[in-house]
Formats: sequence, structure tokens, C-alpha cells
Amino acid sequence: MSARLARRTLVAAAVLTLAAGSVALAQGNKVAPADKVFGYLENFLKVPAQERSRTRVAYRVTRDGKPAEGLKAMLVDAGGARTPLPISADGRFERLPTLAQLQGGAKVEFDAPADAKFGSTLIIEPVLKPAAEYEAGELKVVLDSTNGVIGRAAGPMAMLAPKMTGFSFPGASGGVVVGADGKTQALPLAGKAPIYRLSDFKGATRIRLSGTPSQVRFIQSKK
Repeated sequence: MSARLARRTLVAAAVLTLAAGSVALAQGNKVAPADKVFGYLENFLKVPAQERSRTRVAYRVTRDGKPAEGLKAMLVDAGGARTPLPISADGRFERLPTLAQLQGGAKVEFDAPADAKFGSTLIIEPVLKPAAEYEAGELKVVLDSTNGVIGRAAGPMAMLAPKMTGFSFPGASGGVVVGADGKTQALPLAGKAPIYRLSDFKGATRIRLSGTPSQVRFIQSKK
């Protein structure tokens, strides 16, 4: 099965989509099912909390491929209760539905024309505080834990799910990997951000950055 077909299968099964996989919302109607707006969230929340403590998910809503700045949304549960879903300036939902709300058939109502169309993108992030230095062992634990969560949430589709292989540190201009012998190797850059792919630096003990990054992101397997 090709990588493209595999990704389409994942989206169709509502198992897992990452930054490249948006889903259309509110086609002809400004109300959309919450489990479509927040695809994969139910699967993620079914994984025991202690097992996903090193991983979090976020969702960005877009319009015409850009963050839907100024958009307002409301979660409406089956009983009619309404809960505001604040959206940040960069289009991120600042609150997510609970597992019970998703399973109860909640909907998302957008403060937009009935024929408005939006996109929702899932982002999987490491629970790591931005810092100028990390233990390589700590990063490996976070990475392995996250891949385990993705596999459990994907269930029978686990073989097709994306695999996280390292980290990106946007906001830092560079960095080095320190080996057990004390020798250092420069981190490669992806765009302007240094990246640390674990398989490229066997025997690493520490990662030292030029400064504290603005955030820490996952990078996926090479394809």
C-alpha cells in the first residue's frame, strides 16, 4: 500500500491525522459534529491518562488555509448545554471536549455564515518545557511513550500510523549533541530550527541548544 493511500485510509477511519491532514467542516452548515472537528481526540482520551502524560494534542482551525483568526465557537452537547471553545490568534482551540462530550454526540457551532467552510488540523506535541539543554535519555522516554500512545489509539491501524523519530527546537538558532566521550556534533537544521533525530546520534547523552527554544515539536519518520 502506498504512503498516500495509507494516509487516506487513516483519515477515512478517523484514526490519526497530523499537520498535513485537514478535514473539511461545516459544509453548507455552521454546525459540525465534535468528533469530526476533533478527529482522533476520542481515541487519544481512551488511552489511560498516566500513559499519555508525556504527550498532548492540540487542534488548529483554519479558513482558506490560514488560521481562522477572530472565529468564535461553542460546544453544544446533546442536552443543549453550551460551552465556549476559545480560539487563539493562531487558530488553536484553547479548550477541548471531554471524552463524555465526544461520545455523547456533542456538536460545534461556529459564529460564521451557514455556508462557511473550515478546516481542522490535529497536532501531536511532546510535554516538554522549553530549555537550553536536555538529557538524551529524557527525550527518548518522551518519544517512546508518544509512539506507544499513537499505536494504542490507532488500534488495528497502528502499522499505518505516523511514527515520531525526534524533535525540532524552533526559536533556537543551533545546537550540539554531546556523546558519552564528551565530543560534540552539530545538530542539523530544518528551516531555521535545529532538529535532533535519535537514530542519527547513537550514544548521545545530552543536547545543548544555542538558547531556549520557543517550543519543542516532534518530527516524523523520513519518507
